[in-house]
Amino acid sequence: MWWISYRGEGKAGVENIGVFEDDGSPRKKHPLLLDTSSDAFPLHIARGFALVGDDLYIANAWRKDSHIARYRRHGDSFHFANVVVTTKHVSAMVHPFDVELGDDGRLYVSCQDTNTVLAILPKTRKPAPVALDLRKSFPNGNFLPGTLVASSQGRLPEVGDRAPLDVPSPRGLEVVLDEHGRPRHSVRGIIVHRQLLYVADEAGDVLKIFEIKSGRLVAHIKGKKLTKPVHLILHGETLYIGSAGTGSILAYDIPRVAPRGKLKARVVIDGKLKAPSGFAIGPDGDLYVAERFDQRVRRFSAKGKKKGTFIDELPDIPEFLMYVPDRA
Repeated sequence: MWWISYRGEGKAGVENIGVFEDDGSPRKKHPLLLDTSSDAFPLHIARGFALVGDDLYIANAWRKDSHIARYRRHGDSFHFANVVVTTKHVSAMVHPFDVELGDDGRLYVSCQDTNTVLAILPKTRKPAPVALDLRKSFPNGNFLPGTLVASSQGRLPEVGDRAPLDVPSPRGLEVVLDEHGRPRHSVRGIIVHRQLLYVADEAGDVLKIFEIKSGRLVAHIKGKKLTKPVHLILHGETLYIGSAGTGSILAYDIPRVAPRGKLKARVVIDGKLKAPSGFAIGPDGDLYVAERFDQRVRRFSAKGKKKGTFIDELPDIPEFLMYVPDRA
């Protein structure tokens, strides 16, 4: 089955995750994944989600109520379990975009409005220590609690009275502000794999790779076809990168030896997408890509050949897409 999170803004926004069958038809029983009972904590603007066993972690991106929630599998749906962490616990977690649970038990969250990637200790609801590499490189620098990857521009509207230090690029994440001074292009998708953190630096037109243990920048992926990277997925040992700026999907085959330096990714889908958002590899090995403003999911072969529209007329703008095999 397929799960799709939506933009969830405005009166017609869908504040839930849609469920579709393998063939793309809406699931008749439980067409929405999350329990909507009165005792469930309100979900506003769902973004990235991570399935870990029977637990589903979801980034709630509403600026007035930024939090990570945990839902627990209950038959064919998921019931609200608890709020794992909020801005009250970790002040830098504002407007979260993506969430990952690492093998070390830490939550990793990319936060658009502070333009940071945070490491959080979910059991205590406290931020992990600031990255060792940042402390060594800037011993007198002020950083937001929990910062693993910092912003190149620290003084942003949501950082509070003590603005963190600017960390120059490439170590710091680039940011582009809108007319109101808020981040328009900032950090987006993240992947944690084999002690490395892969980060989509949307404003910098680059995919950056950091060591989890130290926070040190060890490699980056750039190229003409890689502009405004947003969504990332990992399939086996291949990292796929959605390039919103060129309407393309790129792939990087992760080597056994940890990647270092300047890297290149191969192009899988070359400029055939209009405002791509979430994407996934299906059970057939094909690529399925959501297009935001056309509110549909398109299908491509593993080599990038068009295979038509898979799901059309979605009820809201699609954000994240995931294929989840049915349980036996």
